[in-house]
Amino acid sequence: MSQALSTTTLNLNLLGDWQPPADRRDPIAVLEQQEIDRLPWLVPVRHSRMAQNAFAFYRGTPAVMAHDLGHAPSSGLEVQLCGDCHLANFGFYGSPEWHLLFDINDFDETVRGPFEWDLKRLVASAVLAARALKLPAEQQRRAARRTARSYRHAMCALAAQPLQQIWAQRIDMEAFVAEVGHEPLRRHLEKVSAKAKARTNSEAAGKLCEFGPDGALQLRHDPPLIWRHALLDRHWTADMHWRELVDEMLLKYMASLPAELQHLMHHFRLADAALKAVGIGSVGTRCAIGLFVGHHPDEVLILQSKQAETSVLGPYASSPPPPHHGQRVVEGQRLMQTASDPFLGWSTGANGRQHYWRQLRNWKGAVELGALDAKGLELYGELCGKVLAKAHARSGDARAIAHVAGEGKVFDRAMENYALAYADQSERDYRIFLQAIQEGRLQTGLIF
Repeated sequence: MSQALSTTTLNLNLLGDWQPPADRRDPIAVLEQQEIDRLPWLVPVRHSRMAQNAFAFYRGTPAVMAHDLGHAPSSGLEVQLCGDCHLANFGFYGSPEWHLLFDINDFDETVRGPFEWDLKRLVASAVLAARALKLPAEQQRRAARRTARSYRHAMCALAAQPLQQIWAQRIDMEAFVAEVGHEPLRRHLEKVSAKAKARTNSEAAGKLCEFGPDGALQLRHDPPLIWRHALLDRHWTADMHWRELVDEMLLKYMASLPAELQHLMHHFRLADAALKAVGIGSVGTRCAIGLFVGHHPDEVLILQSKQAETSVLGPYASSPPPPHHGQRVVEGQRLMQTASDPFLGWSTGANGRQHYWRQLRNWKGAVELGALDAKGLELYGELCGKVLAKAHARSGDARAIAHVAGEGKVFDRAMENYALAYADQSERDYRIFLQAIQEGRLQTGLIF
């Protein structure tokens, strides 16, 4: 287990050190353990997506890094963690008032834990992203160092502010984009911001839905990535009719919503539901979408439910999470984000599996890391570091963290050194992963 270091004698060099222990777990065994309960026809899809490059592999293996973080020395300064904090888990979304915001946007692994667990995963992702862009070694270092420095500067500034002021801070993307001085990054942000604003329920319905034989709107069956519940074997619906299964979950989800959202949801009728593969690490878990229609022909709402399992950091966290993992995800997201999706809620299925719910599309969008140049990646890392500091300051002791990070360049260099060493480790794990595919231990492709 992680050993907390006294903040009065905290050795930043030790905090930034990575040496794989002799008894480190086999990364392939960690993946196989995760996949025991996953939908078997999607597990090869997960492997295919992870095999694209070392950064994609890193995105799919938070459980591997969780074990490494959990057995290393820690600061003991706890915050609400994202739990899977890498550059691709930040992005755009619409606030309840429909302002385009930028924040962390994935909380499947959220728990309380030492602040540096998130920061270490973020800075290592900056190095892997730089390597995917084939940037030279010095630029890899700069990407990690600038990300850590941005976190440090932001945390030191937040430490001097009242909590109420911290609580209200948000990144308004339109204002931010207008101030970006690097023209290629500004153009890219303008492009992805406009694309995000087009990602609405109506747009999702146009892409994911069709009219059935009876003329009613239904989800488009596109196996194995989208599989309508009505066409699933009853083995996968707990031997229940799909509507009975989904209606039971829907009632429990509705009970988790505030009264005003329950009132709104009563104006919609569930028309169809389907399993839908999402992301990289989540592929194979029970993720689904529900099509809801209202009385007006333009009233279409598509919600997503995602299976909520024990956080990969759960075994190493000192503070127990809520007993329901969907509730854990929702409460962690609300605590870390300044503004959150009002449709967040949770439920339990007839088979006992736990889920959380959210909108499928509410201006969601993301920066395309492969489209950035060296300066753009550096600036994007700085933005993510600043956002992470804001999220941590909402739930942790900003002054204590700032005291540690206030060591300045020593802190930045420690995080940089960790990022480089752990990126090397992740690339070694990636080569082991590719070898397991080549030897037939792991399958890739689409399995029906």
